[in-house]
Amino acid sequence: MSPGVNKYGATASATGYLYQCRYALFAGVQAIAENPNLEISLERFDDVAFEQAGEPVKLIQAKHHIAKKGNLTDASTDLWKTLRIWADRVSTDIDAPFKTSFVLMTTGIAPPESAASYLRARERDEAKALEALIRVTDTSTNEINQAAYSAFLDLLPEARLSLLRAIIVLDGSSNIIDVHDDLTFELRHAVSKNHLLLFIERLEGWWFNVVVRALTGGGPASIPISAIESKMDELREGFRREALPIDYADQTPSEAVVADLDKRPFVRQLRLIAVGPKRVEFAIRDYYRAYEQRSRWAREELLVNGEIENYERELVEAWEPLFEAVREELEEGCPDGHKILAGQKIFKWAETQADFPLRTVRQRFLTHGSFHILANRHIVGWHPEHQAHKPSDPDDT
Repeated sequence: MSPGVNKYGATASATGYLYQCRYALFAGVQAIAENPNLEISLERFDDVAFEQAGEPVKLIQAKHHIAKKGNLTDASTDLWKTLRIWADRVSTDIDAPFKTSFVLMTTGIAPPESAASYLRARERDEAKALEALIRVTDTSTNEINQAAYSAFLDLLPEARLSLLRAIIVLDGSSNIIDVHDDLTFELRHAVSKNHLLLFIERLEGWWFNVVVRALTGGGPASIPISAIESKMDELREGFRREALPIDYADQTPSEAVVADLDKRPFVRQLRLIAVGPKRVEFAIRDYYRAYEQRSRWAREELLVNGEIENYERELVEAWEPLFEAVREELEEGCPDGHKILAGQKIFKWAETQADFPLRTVRQRFLTHGSFHILANRHIVGWHPEHQAHKPSDPDDT
């Protein structure tokens, strides 16, 4: 295949799905104020649907075109694909137009005096739209649309008009980039201006995961609008001045990451006091979560100068007296087994009792993982003679 062939094939398809997903979030955020009891779904009743008690109250067909191309002429494939889907629905439920609104949202433009132009929210004329559509079914030679023409014509005349009265065309709609801007504007008062993009990034990340679970059967097929509101409240709480957002509390390192971390000094320190493999596994998990979370806070400039250093000093100063007290209890020249037991006592305290919040963040993984970060740098340790086991080669860490 030569360069340029199928230039927009896979890209356009993927962009279309992302567009649906992003628009669904935007529409869900808008619905919080007026219809918080609704649920939202993708690819269930339609591209996007708002539901109540399992029945759709608004069906949305989302048509995305790269560079906003794709005019909505009377013979437009976008228009007739949509009409076919909706005509099929009306053919099986004649009352559908009276209890469901049908929205065609497209980045394309409806030309003046076209059927689609008569179905916009303002200056509507369903009779003229119907006349234009019937004329197309009589004159068009577009083979792709023939099944759609038949589906529409198979409806009773009054059903065709009822369907058109329930349709709203939103042409010239925002593209995938513009929808992000729309979402940003909609959420502009959710958090401070400095944190807004980080807030939206986390909200979209959560939403995409929820949608994937819904589409793959890993979660409910419909997502309550209230779930979006709850997630926003949770994220907003994380961006309060005295708070920090939590992103890694439920993250698990990959096998490759575990294999790499298993070679680190903090793991060697645990094996020095004969810690069992499951507890080593927990330690690697906590190290990973704390390291990734602290790194993200630093990248996003959510920490004030010296904040992590002060937090680490607090951990070290809590560890120091316990470490020295345990060492003092050991008799000089005692067997190594006694030293191992002493080290296990110190580590058990860090593993099960140590609880040091950073601002308002009181997450187990942060305290325990930060101790392992310190152990990785040999600032703290568990074996009474852990410094003697520190590698002489600084690269061996």
